[in-house]
Amino acid sequence: MLGRQISRAKTAGSTHPATPDCALCGASVGRSRIEVLIDGQTLHFCCPGCQMVFDILFHRPEGPPVDYRDTDLYRACIEAGIIPEPPGEAGVRAAVVNPHAEKPESGEELVFHVGGMWCTTCALLVESILRTTQGVLDARVFFLSDQAHVEYLPQRTSPERILERVSRLGYTALQAADESESARERRSLQVRLGVAAILTANVMMISWALYLGFFQDLGADGVQVLSWVLWLLSTPVVFYAGAPILNKAFRGIRWGAVSMETLIAVGSLTAYFFSVLQTLSGSLHVYYDTASMLVTLVLLGKTIEAGARDNVSRGVTELLRAAGEKARVLRNGRESWTASADVRVGDEFLVVEGERVPMDGDVLEGKADVDESCLTGESKPVRKKPPDEILNGALVLNGTLRARVVRPGRESAIQQMISLIREAMASKAPAEQMADRVIRWIVPSVIVLASASSLWTWTHGTSIEDALQRGLTVLVITCPCALGIAIPLAKVASISAGKLRGLIIRDPGALDRLKNLDAFVFDKTGTVTEGVFTLHKIVATGHSEIEVLERLGAVEACSDHLIAREVVRKCGQMSIQPVECTDFETYEGMGIGGRVDGDEIFIGNRLFMAERGCDIPHDLDDQSVQMESEGMSTAFFAWGGPVRGFLCLGDRIREGSLETIRRLQGSGKRICLISGDSVETTRAVSGALGIAELRGGMRPSDKAEFVSSLQQEGYRVAVVGDGINDAPALAQADVAFTVGSGANLLREVSAITLLGGNIAGILDSMSLARLHVSVSGQNLCFAFAYNFLAIPIAMAGFLNPIIAVLAMFLSSLTIVGNTLRIPRSARAG
Repeated sequence: MLGRQISRAKTAGSTHPATPDCALCGASVGRSRIEVLIDGQTLHFCCPGCQMVFDILFHRPEGPPVDYRDTDLYRACIEAGIIPEPPGEAGVRAAVVNPHAEKPESGEELVFHVGGMWCTTCALLVESILRTTQGVLDARVFFLSDQAHVEYLPQRTSPERILERVSRLGYTALQAADESESARERRSLQVRLGVAAILTANVMMISWALYLGFFQDLGADGVQVLSWVLWLLSTPVVFYAGAPILNKAFRGIRWGAVSMETLIAVGSLTAYFFSVLQTLSGSLHVYYDTASMLVTLVLLGKTIEAGARDNVSRGVTELLRAAGEKARVLRNGRESWTASADVRVGDEFLVVEGERVPMDGDVLEGKADVDESCLTGESKPVRKKPPDEILNGALVLNGTLRARVVRPGRESAIQQMISLIREAMASKAPAEQMADRVIRWIVPSVIVLASASSLWTWTHGTSIEDALQRGLTVLVITCPCALGIAIPLAKVASISAGKLRGLIIRDPGALDRLKNLDAFVFDKTGTVTEGVFTLHKIVATGHSEIEVLERLGAVEACSDHLIAREVVRKCGQMSIQPVECTDFETYEGMGIGGRVDGDEIFIGNRLFMAERGCDIPHDLDDQSVQMESEGMSTAFFAWGGPVRGFLCLGDRIREGSLETIRRLQGSGKRICLISGDSVETTRAVSGALGIAELRGGMRPSDKAEFVSSLQQEGYRVAVVGDGINDAPALAQADVAFTVGSGANLLREVSAITLLGGNIAGILDSMSLARLHVSVSGQNLCFAFAYNFLAIPIAMAGFLNPIIAVLAMFLSSLTIVGNTLRIPRSARAG
């Protein structure tokens, strides 16, 4: 039983530290001296009510709650006035939760779709509000993918509350990207644009006729009537078609954030209400055309921009759509549709023609042609049959397959790709961070400049109409949206284009570094070779092949190495049932070990055998050297002392390796081949590829040291490996490439993953990097140049509001059009 003391009404002479907050409601304790001591922790209370409620909750039969404020008793006491209402979010966050509950090191992650974002300032607004939400540890919102990633404490808030918070800002918030909701948003935008375009065309026609004097014979009364017609036509444009703009602007102001919508809303409403006052006073100087055209051009720009965003992110969106949400599970001989999250490893599922594979699985029955292009970038169909593996997201072109789930949905190849792409899109380059900082102050600064321009113009003898026009021009010509999308749009386009080419770009910053590379270090096994070993021969002294496989198969069954899979396959082929292995251990880059029938068995390279104290007989060593000189790989095995023999395995050069290396050499790059295999085996492969520089018999740490030595010589080094044994070298490299496989994408240490073993993807990535750097630089330069030149020109009075909004519209289209070069290059390639 916890010891507890309650001390009340301390004497006036007592000294206390700075006034604390109430442990229950978060209000300032003030003069209250109510304290509770629990296991050495002193809790303070602002009133007897809070102390009594805390006492009741702390001594509940089921134990104290994790969060005292998240209880029915607490809420009821607040409503009844028994305890004071919390002093706002800051106070609530400061309040103490259960002192004995474990505080999590990190919260849970919530990823959801945010609809209705029109520019990067929308994303900044949503992100800033989410970060100030109770229970939220971190929030990142991405305009170009319409996604929000939130890390939150489940005991402090819930997904529903977070989504509601976003909805209160005027945006839609859905945990799953709802295609019907997105389609409704697009249709609504198109309808509003249609209404605005038709009515604005009539407004402009009448306005220009008035300006040019076509209605002079009507007289002042007739023209006054036309002013009311303009009012009737422009009102739906401003308040119906422009409702999304006004809504976002007002909500942004309410939350203390301004955006591009703020500028458009201020400009259009100022022109509209000034025109209404002019109409009521009988003046003919009205600006209904300006208000209507502002809204119409913004809607048109957003419609075109939305289409462009879909275009540049096509590779990413196709990947998201391919991830299955439901699986046709077979249980007790019956089919039932089950959410992918509820499917377990070992469950059987069915996938038929025209459907996408919902989970990673091994085929048990059936044959089918499968399109894996969304996973590998290779459009050629692949024939699947037992016991092949099928991957989540692949499309079954014909036939039916029955398969068994081999890994949870969150660990499937496609979900790993999605995670990697999300991480890549979340990262921000220094130029992008700078643009974000500029956007935060550019909108309020422009409002100040517009007001100053109007005031200065009016005080220097111009009419109120001309002063208003000057201010409106300054307001609407500024384009923070162009600045906000300049770098992110190019980044998303490059990530998407890379996906279409069979590349997963984990680190967009690598695209900037690629252009400076002058040395490439290739790992041998599984990189320039296929890594598909075939066990050609077992050389052993005094032991039969079956006896060797029984022992080695027991140890290799615990490993996922290429050699291990071949040994296990060979055991199955010969119907050999390996015995049990205990004390299994992996020695990275060298070999493995385990205990079988009391004997400690080791399998690995020469260096590993030497470290284990296992001598290699001369005759076995001579035979292995001969095999290695022919390009074979060897793995020694030992138990009970000396080496008993070795496995002889063959590998093939990966398709595309020779041409890729020749082209890199032709461009002046230094090429080196490294391997943990023997020097003889490495030399045989390097000779076939035309690589003069090689290193064999290297540990993972040796590979990293070699890369470091090249960097010390002044080279900027790329390392190409399989992502597992090469991790130290990959981490050391300036740019790391890995040959990706479905089961281990997240385990790899790389900037760019080459899906499907496509070594030629290195050349594609270098071409894409050159284009990315060019487009990003051009976008950023144009966006800055436009904004810094346009504002002074508008303040000088050389433009009118309609020309200004048209210029703003064209500035964004220029950025979009330039960025579209990236996806076009991907499709052309």
